[in-house]
Amino acid sequence: MGISEENRLSPTVIALKWGIIGGVTSFLLTIITKYSGLEEAFTESLGWVSFLATLLINTTILYLALKEVRENQDDVLSYGQGLGNSTLLGAIWGVASGGFNYIYLNFIDQGVIQKQMDLAREKLESQGLSESQIEEAEKMTKLMMGPGIQFLMIVVVTIIFMFLLGLVVSAIVKREKSIFDE
Repeated sequence: MGISEENRLSPTVIALKWGIIGGVTSFLLTIITKYSGLEEAFTESLGWVSFLATLLINTTILYLALKEVRENQDDVLSYGQGLGNSTLLGAIWGVASGGFNYIYLNFIDQGVIQKQMDLAREKLESQGLSESQIEEAEKMTKLMMGPGIQFLMIVVVTIIFMFLLGLVVSAIVKREKSIFDE
């Protein structure tokens, strides 16, 4: 039933594989959103659809990764191992997705941050804020939209999100060693 010893992959290699798949998938979804016009036409209902699609994709990738880890460990995976692998997968996923985002913002479309700043300014002006309030908000927004800060935020948020998702998925995928096994 199990995988031969020389064909087994370590949990780290599996997390690396699925983390890169997740990071590339997340980045591609971001690019599709940007270039399809969905980003400008954003509504609350579209936000929920986007969130649910992202949740479904992340859950599927995490489930497949943990299932592969379990299969490479004689069909045994404890809850703690599942949670640890979920967090590792989240870290790799975040670094991959954040890295692609960093490269995109610095080398491919350097004007995207200015577009986001312009949209934010329009929104603040429509709320009736004074020029000094808008300038103060722009300073903070510009700081938060820098490629380096975005990279860090993507990594941290992805680790936290995958840890939380791992709390549920690890409980579903776990399979403890039977007390009757030697």
